[in-house]
Amino acid sequence: MNNNRKLYCTPSTPKRRRLGNSKIASLTQTRGSVKHNVNTSKHIQITENCDSPPLPCNQVEYLCDSDSNSSVCSDIPCSPGVLETCNILDNIDNWKSFVDSKPSTEDSLSISIAKDVFKESFHSNIDSNNHYIDDKQKTDQYKEDVENSFNIINQSICNNDNAHFETKDSFLLDIRESGIIDNNYPTIESEPKNNQFNNFYGLPLLTKGLFKSYRNIEKFYDWQEECLNLNAIKERQNLIYALPTSGGKTLVAEVLMLREVLVRKRNSLFILPFVAIVQEKIWALSPFAIQLDFLVEEYAGGKGHLPPKKRRRKNSIYVATIEKGLALIRNLIELNRLDEIGLIVVDELHLIGEPGRGGTLETLLSTVIFAKKGIQIVGMSATIGNLPDLAGFLQAHIFQRQFRPVELTEYVKLGDMLHKIVWSSGDMELVPDRKLAFDYTEAGYRMDPDLVGGLVSEVVPQDSCLVFCPTKRNCQSVATLLCNMQRSDMLSHRVQDRIALQSALRTEGASADLVRCVRAGVAYHHAGLASDERCLLEQAFRSGVISVLCCTSTLAAGVNLPARRVILRAPLVGREFISLSSYRQMVGRAGRAGVCDAGESIVICGAREWPQLKNVLSSGLPPVTSQLRPIVASLLISAIALNLANDVRGLKEFLGCTLLAKTELSLNIEELCEENLIALLKSGALEFGGKTGQMTDMINDDLKLIVSKLGQAAIKSCLELEIARQLLEDIHQASQSLVLLGSLHLLYLVTGDTVVRPDYRHYYSLYCAFDEEASQTARVLGITERYAVRMITGKPITNIPERVLHRFYIALMLRDLWRLTPVADVADKYGVSRGLVQAALTSACAFASSAERLCGELSPLWPYKALFHDLAVRLRTCSMPELEQLMELPAVRKARAMQLYRAGFRRVEEVARASEESLSSAVQHLSLSAAQHLISAARMMLIEKVENLRADAEEVMDELKM
Repeated sequence: MNNNRKLYCTPSTPKRRRLGNSKIASLTQTRGSVKHNVNTSKHIQITENCDSPPLPCNQVEYLCDSDSNSSVCSDIPCSPGVLETCNILDNIDNWKSFVDSKPSTEDSLSISIAKDVFKESFHSNIDSNNHYIDDKQKTDQYKEDVENSFNIINQSICNNDNAHFETKDSFLLDIRESGIIDNNYPTIESEPKNNQFNNFYGLPLLTKGLFKSYRNIEKFYDWQEECLNLNAIKERQNLIYALPTSGGKTLVAEVLMLREVLVRKRNSLFILPFVAIVQEKIWALSPFAIQLDFLVEEYAGGKGHLPPKKRRRKNSIYVATIEKGLALIRNLIELNRLDEIGLIVVDELHLIGEPGRGGTLETLLSTVIFAKKGIQIVGMSATIGNLPDLAGFLQAHIFQRQFRPVELTEYVKLGDMLHKIVWSSGDMELVPDRKLAFDYTEAGYRMDPDLVGGLVSEVVPQDSCLVFCPTKRNCQSVATLLCNMQRSDMLSHRVQDRIALQSALRTEGASADLVRCVRAGVAYHHAGLASDERCLLEQAFRSGVISVLCCTSTLAAGVNLPARRVILRAPLVGREFISLSSYRQMVGRAGRAGVCDAGESIVICGAREWPQLKNVLSSGLPPVTSQLRPIVASLLISAIALNLANDVRGLKEFLGCTLLAKTELSLNIEELCEENLIALLKSGALEFGGKTGQMTDMINDDLKLIVSKLGQAAIKSCLELEIARQLLEDIHQASQSLVLLGSLHLLYLVTGDTVVRPDYRHYYSLYCAFDEEASQTARVLGITERYAVRMITGKPITNIPERVLHRFYIALMLRDLWRLTPVADVADKYGVSRGLVQAALTSACAFASSAERLCGELSPLWPYKALFHDLAVRLRTCSMPELEQLMELPAVRKARAMQLYRAGFRRVEEVARASEESLSSAVQHLSLSAAQHLISAARMMLIEKVENLRADAEEVMDELKM
């Protein structure tokens, strides 16, 4: 409790007066003639917004303050704080500071009141009599008082609106004025049960207004209505639905999750492939969560409580990456709480066939199926070639349509001729469409023989264009080419907005080439850029400030960026020839309902490449195959550790539930299981549950097995067994000569799996400039001057594993970040991309958290648990302690946190209670719309913290058996 108090109180905050139970009750009363309390009917006020809110960025002034005709602010989500109850805060002295536009530092956020109430009630009801109070009436009153205090805090956060938003166009006002309902439209809490649901696909009618206001969705497509009314959905059976990209699949998933948390009062788990999409979905669902009274919790990177908080008053939608989702499921099973989840939705289900993470996703789904807790699984994808196999694995129904709300026209460019692809009964036919002729000079033809610039100029700047390139380097070269060939109308479009974007990119340390391209409305986007740069460019492309984005194929599946025209620079992904699923993902970005009225895709192909491309396009989607075989051992260990199976017969049955068993029919599952069990027994990860001394090559179905301490630690830390063993070896070596002159040696231990191949000549120059800490750490790891000389001479280094050299190089990068060196400077110093620097930092942060849990399970390593804990916390932000709390806000990086701090907003509570006008005027490059968004994010964060405290309080009540 004391640690949490620091989140809400500054050292200048005076000591609070205690509030007794009578004072808690008085908080629900108002002064003067106002007689309402928290549970009375509420007037609903909704801010109109449009399409799905995109991921926010740090500096978005150029997105909203333009005088151009393009509607930009609609791409930035408005503040979701609109539940306007009878404002009890305006009538309570203790809460006056929270709603005033100029709050005093004396009255901090009233979470402290809840703590004082809890503490005083505890002492008054228990300590004074030195035994438990048996009077049930007093006990119930105590619980009610504590609950009321949390309700007041939540209401104060939701209702802290210093400025009212315009609602004249909102759906709810329309239906009130039409006379369908009166102005006292009831909220979910007060609406009669017989009229609460079944108004909007089984949801409260309020949800319809939210979809219109925040998504600009007034009517669902026919296929969406059909899907939501399937018997499989009504009977809570598993379902896989497959449609082309941009068909509106996610909307169906959101309705199902809202039904789960609002109607069935069970939690939902939403599995998404990338951290960026997780964050985007968090922002998209937050306004719904605030107004419909549920929580949206992020499980990605270093975020998410493991195990999740046990909540009795609110349900949650967990939005998670694949890896974090598996960790969450395992924690719930261990605590016998898996039945708290009623629905799991998996986006991009075809990723189950991707090497690496595909095996993790299969493990997650197999575990849920084998646990048999009645959890409904819904999967969606656009590129699955063997749907029946996946349906058999998930025991699911299939719903498949070929619907696209915006027509897509596909072309192939062969030489100077543009050919249209015509599909007829599954067959592909190439029809000549037109010969390309642009007013190129002779020099222009030499620069751009494939006429990419001409194809782009046909749609920009009025519309947008995505150019997919095989490699990161090719992205940059194509962007430079297009920048040099743009016409005057492109150069004069949104000039002031582009200048502001250039300034924002310079602040983030972007390269001079990228900044120069932005002036022409062109940019490149790939993993080599820092996350802040990518975020700025994505927002600019959505708003029309950037007209052309040259990107790699990862953007097709990672970020929602629709365009009028999509150009595939070559039929390649990296050095590999393009697959049909990758092609579908890329061209699916062309055309999007509400953004473009049509979509076009053009793949540029040479005469030699065309036969192979034709074969790819005319063939069907490839089947999804299991990627579980390399991690079968981890699956078996987790099954035993989680008590899903504790004998060989049960393990074989578990393995039989996997996609591996369903698709590889020639594979002998029993033999595979026995082979892995023997290997695990020999390695010490598993032990016999009965008598010892049995032969490890004698496996029978009734043999009882238990997980060793090492295996248990690996499962708890969510690490593969071999990785956990390697970490223990590193810790054992470090224990003999741990260098604590600084953080470098500890950072080496958590470098994770980031791959970097340094230039050894540059490595030697860094070695010559080592300080005492780096020199001593290098010596402990075996990197001596003798081997450093071998680096510069090019002689092979045989006595030191290459892995050690590479990890130490990454550790040096992490130490510079630890010392608050800007990412751009670190990237330049070590000759790597800014994206790789940030990837290394993210990986190290996650690995440090796993290392902390591993050491916590092995008692002799308790000192390292403390070291890794502080290391993980510090790595999460790599900033000054004063900025760490502000950087917990989504999309707030070091530069924005520093701006907020200098402007006087030094805590999340101060941001939450600010008005958008005061925040926008105080912080440079922060528009009103972005300020609204930031305030809403702060409120949502505080609500979650309040609910966490509520969960802790309820846990204490349970322990006291009250």
